[in-house]
Amino acid sequence: MAEGEHDAVVANRLAAIVNSSHDGIISKDLLGTVTSWNHGAERLLGYTAAEMIGTNILVVIPPGREAEEAHILEQIRRGEHVEHLDTVRRHKDGRDLDVAVTASPIRDGDGVIVGASAIVRDISERRRANVANSRLAAIVESSYDAIIGKDLDGIVTSWNGGAARIFGYLAAEMIGTSITRLIPAERGDEEAVILDHLRRGEVVPPFVTERVRKDGERITVSITASPIRDLDGRVVGASKLARDITAETRADDARRLAEGRYRTLFDCAPDGILIADRDGRYLDANPSMCAMVGYARDELIGMSASALRVADEAAAVGPAIDAIMAGNDVRREWHLRRKDGTVFPAETIGTVMPDGRMLGLVRDISERVQATEALRAAEERMRFALEAAGVGIWDLDYATGTLRWSSIMEQQHGLASGAFAGTVAAFTALLHPDDRDATLAAGEAAARSGTDFTTTYRVIWPDGSVHWLSGAGRVRLGPDGAPQRGVGISLDITAHRVLEAQFQQAQKMEALGRLAGGVAHDFNNLLTAILGYCELLLVDLHADDALRHDVLEIRKAGDQAAGLTRQLLAFSRKQIIEPTRVDLNTIAAGMRPLLERLIGEDITISLGLQPGLAPVMADRGQVEQVVMNLAVNARDAMPRGGRLSIETANVQLDEHAATHRALAPGAYVVLRVTDTGMGMTPEVQAQLFEPFFTTKEAGKGTGLGMATVHGIVARSGGSVGVYSELGRGSAFSVYFPAAVGSLADDTVRPAAAPRTKPVTVLVVDDADNLRRLTRRMLERHGHTVLTAADAEEAEAMFASHPHIDVVLTDVVMPGASGPELTSRLRLRQPHLRVIYMSGYTEDNIVHHGVLQPGVSFLHKPFTSEALVLKLIEVLGRPPAGLDTTT
Repeated sequence: MAEGEHDAVVANRLAAIVNSSHDGIISKDLLGTVTSWNHGAERLLGYTAAEMIGTNILVVIPPGREAEEAHILEQIRRGEHVEHLDTVRRHKDGRDLDVAVTASPIRDGDGVIVGASAIVRDISERRRANVANSRLAAIVESSYDAIIGKDLDGIVTSWNGGAARIFGYLAAEMIGTSITRLIPAERGDEEAVILDHLRRGEVVPPFVTERVRKDGERITVSITASPIRDLDGRVVGASKLARDITAETRADDARRLAEGRYRTLFDCAPDGILIADRDGRYLDANPSMCAMVGYARDELIGMSASALRVADEAAAVGPAIDAIMAGNDVRREWHLRRKDGTVFPAETIGTVMPDGRMLGLVRDISERVQATEALRAAEERMRFALEAAGVGIWDLDYATGTLRWSSIMEQQHGLASGAFAGTVAAFTALLHPDDRDATLAAGEAAARSGTDFTTTYRVIWPDGSVHWLSGAGRVRLGPDGAPQRGVGISLDITAHRVLEAQFQQAQKMEALGRLAGGVAHDFNNLLTAILGYCELLLVDLHADDALRHDVLEIRKAGDQAAGLTRQLLAFSRKQIIEPTRVDLNTIAAGMRPLLERLIGEDITISLGLQPGLAPVMADRGQVEQVVMNLAVNARDAMPRGGRLSIETANVQLDEHAATHRALAPGAYVVLRVTDTGMGMTPEVQAQLFEPFFTTKEAGKGTGLGMATVHGIVARSGGSVGVYSELGRGSAFSVYFPAAVGSLADDTVRPAAAPRTKPVTVLVVDDADNLRRLTRRMLERHGHTVLTAADAEEAEAMFASHPHIDVVLTDVVMPGASGPELTSRLRLRQPHLRVIYMSGYTEDNIVHHGVLQPGVSFLHKPFTSEALVLKLIEVLGRPPAGLDTTT
């Protein structure tokens, strides 16, 4: 063959090889213009040779990679080769393909570089395989279980993160070493057996064994092993999956132990044990129960609980079951009937189990000896005493940090049974921040010394309420002096602390009341003198006398002062209760100046008083106390200020409205006190009128204000109600029965005091000015007056003047009181007539707030007219010779 023909044959063969290649084989000039494009390039990139030859290679290069092509051409120009460049090329349909490019320079016959040839290979599958392998490796590495590779001699070849976590060794510590370092000495043959199975190509199914961690701790693991084969199917190693099941194993052991103990207890308990469904049919019975009633277990199963009871007690079985299923433990004695018909007394305890079935404990007490009965009684007393005392119990394991609480302990901290997390940190979170350091310090000090300790602290319940607890504990130390165990008890003393605070507040209020009452009493003495002398002056002054106007102004000021003392007496609860017809409009308007001073400038008072208001039969002082208490309550509900409205109205209650307010149908006068304060929840409203109930902080309320209001209104035949919404204020409605008649019926007095025959009056009062005034008032009406400053002087005066007709005495005096004096004088003269006078009186005159029958009383300050009228009243009725009220 000629040389030319031979070259043509070679060229054709090369062209055929190029075109049949699966890879893309491309040639281009030094400007990147394609000069050849084989079938492999067409298959790979989607463009035909006709489309690409004469076109720049940038057509198949994704945007942003143009610099890469320029760099390749630069290397070609320098005569360099580009070896296996992993890059991306764009298919005609727009897809980006992962490819490997190898490029070489093309030289002409003179060796000049005139272009480049490139082989483009699709590496998408390889890339996806690499990604998949990387993901698989990441999964293996992040597995919670240990995944270990080893060869057939047991040498570790791979060690994932799970293996490091479980066994404590890092991969660098284990790879290249024998797996036997994890196997306990007594299990040394275990690995050899596993390797034998693996060499035979057998999978080792899961089995449970023990392994040793790096720190020496033994753990329980579940292991599975599988052979690893090469491409020819030969076993070249093994993969092992190990899972730490120590915790599960311990839990299973504990559960099996508990179940075993339960079954042992169930079978061996000397008392009878019954388990029943919700309908009271027996599901199981222990041997002691079967022996007690004479039935076999199979006979008892399915039997109704009432079948064992005697006829008289069978009806009580249903209610007992209902009580048990409602969550109440039922303890009682029954008379049970044996299979042979005999009856015996049995003590039973019924309770509901967590799975909803009932558990019954039965004890035959027919042959119980006295000693056993005494012990049982003592135990019962102790149990009930602890329950009644609400004693909580705690137990702390210092080694594990586990803190166990009884259900009562959980209740004391506002938790449901079983809700406590069981750690000191969980307990600390419940402590009041202000008590946290001191409480923990007490426990820590006891832990260092092994001594007993006591502490009082506050806890905050999940609902936000604060409760006081008193605790005591004991810490036991180990041989090394470290604390091992702490035990203790806890008592809820919240009610005690509240009552203690209320008592202290009540004492303060009582002291303040005594002070106010004493001031009012002394002030009434002064007012009696002021008003009395005004009256004497007015009698002597003519109507046109210039001084008469001044005296009238003095008397007017004195009357206003007398009204103020009545309010002080209402506050101190020392006032005399004398129901009369009163006008609520007059009371509300008269109290406005006092209320403005009492509630502060940031609260506006508005009055809405209905004209023509009907009178009510009530004690003026107590009505003032009602208004005062409601105003103070409103003030406390408006700490940032607001509006207090006092309104009155005549209302007619029909049968429906009256029943709603627990009243009889009829005419009423309503007093409404409304505030714009914080309002109350329905729960607070339901307890509002209970004694000692208060929502105020300790030291800011006695809890008696609303109870007092309710009592006063109820005694007047009325009722009080409240409507309130949170954030929108409260409205109190006080209903008083409308009184028959008018205010004039209680104010009519004769134009002038009538005259009576002269009598001898002994006036006893420690106030000199009052004695002198009273003497002048009586002498103006022709009476003989003797005076004494105290009881001792009065007795001496009485002894020297045997014809004394009336004793007019103050109630409260230095030394013996007025009632004590008159008791002594009546020993000498049983038919002695007595008039008491005072600004207020103690319990020997006021009994439960009402004047005792047969006692004549004169209020200070009093006028000459009132004094003479009272004297006429006393002289005009039979003497109270046998009256023992004084």
